[in-house]
Amino acid sequence: MKVVANHNGWRDQAVLLLSWLFLTLANVSHTIALRYVILVLMLLIAIFGKLSFVRSLGNARAVVLALVVFLGYATMHTWLLSGWSQVSFHEEYSQLLIGGLWFLAGLWLFNRQRLLSIADLVILSGTALAVVEFGYGAYQYLKIGQWPFMETFTTATKLEFTFFMNYVLGFVAVAFCFSSFSCDRRITFFPRWALFILALLILFVSLRAGARNGMIGLIYLVLSMLFVFMVFEGFRFSWRKVLGISLLVFSTIIAIGIYTVRQDPRSHAFIESAQIGWNYPATKAWLRMEPLPKMSNGEPVDGSAYERIAWIHSGLDLIVTRPIGYGFSRDAFSLALTETGHHNQVGHSHSGFIDLGIGLGIPGVFLWLIFCGLLVRSGFQAFSQRREMLGLVLMLVTCGFMGRMVLESVNKDHMLHIFLFTAAALLAEIKQRQGISSGE
Repeated sequence: MKVVANHNGWRDQAVLLLSWLFLTLANVSHTIALRYVILVLMLLIAIFGKLSFVRSLGNARAVVLALVVFLGYATMHTWLLSGWSQVSFHEEYSQLLIGGLWFLAGLWLFNRQRLLSIADLVILSGTALAVVEFGYGAYQYLKIGQWPFMETFTTATKLEFTFFMNYVLGFVAVAFCFSSFSCDRRITFFPRWALFILALLILFVSLRAGARNGMIGLIYLVLSMLFVFMVFEGFRFSWRKVLGISLLVFSTIIAIGIYTVRQDPRSHAFIESAQIGWNYPATKAWLRMEPLPKMSNGEPVDGSAYERIAWIHSGLDLIVTRPIGYGFSRDAFSLALTETGHHNQVGHSHSGFIDLGIGLGIPGVFLWLIFCGLLVRSGFQAFSQRREMLGLVLMLVTCGFMGRMVLESVNKDHMLHIFLFTAAALLAEIKQRQGISSGE
């Protein structure tokens, strides 16, 4: 069944433009005020455009309720249990409550068909950033004869860049691999050849960014797509083609791994550095109060691996000591260490789950997992029951976000807001496509 979109003039165009601007410019530094302006404009368009608020919430009752409960718990925790209430109030407002409004905006604005889907907008945003990053690298290469490595031009850090590139790749991978599933309900207007070129471009600029966790996320995405593709599409091929595709994918993963290890000078020291980091009480280096310890060969440990493992282990110990949480904040790890007598020069723990567990306790982590789990369930039901490709995208980006939270503090600032906005928009589009299919 081919569906013709119902457009509403300048409001539809404004929604699409504002969404693209947010997804693109939110990754660029010093755009916080602009994000607030975009959010306010979106909500005003929804209100004065007379979009159905009740219908938006009703289409995703369980997910919305789970988010409301999580936000409500965070607010009560800030009032009653936080050891630094003033800091927690500010952080909860700028991170969680604003994130809730971004979720509402995505759910509210995309519960009707538009000229472009949220997948189109995410891929367009990723294309813009990747092209600019490539252009800057090419300029540097022509200027000094060397392509930049482990640095980025479009974002403040390589973490933020690889986070969004992997995020975009989830949309690209589904659109490319499953384009033949539902031709009447396309995922994106990009043709397969353009998606293939974009994937190569994103892969190249991500490899040059040199973030190890970005490569881990990329490998996870490739393996996830291989598994899903074989389960739902493998029956169409002979065993030889299945074997060939599998070998090609694994060869690509191995090549990426070898390249990353060879390019990153920290790789040879990772295992021993991680082992020393796990035994963190032996020194105060993990508090950044002493020089880094040395490995068996006399060289200093890889600071990144050592600190991340030490912070995760010490963070787990803090959570066990106070399961109810110390108080929500982006630097809850540092504040909790100080409160327990460990003077430090540390910020966050570089693990979103550790930061969340220290801030809001085990109940906060549990409620967040329920919210994300309901998103995954919604995506899985849409994909398994109706072969809705946006459902697969919702599963991948949610699982990818949770996976990245294990190793990076991505559940803050624009990364959290991008996730909540796109997840809500995906959920809204999935529900409205379901209504169209059922003739509602």
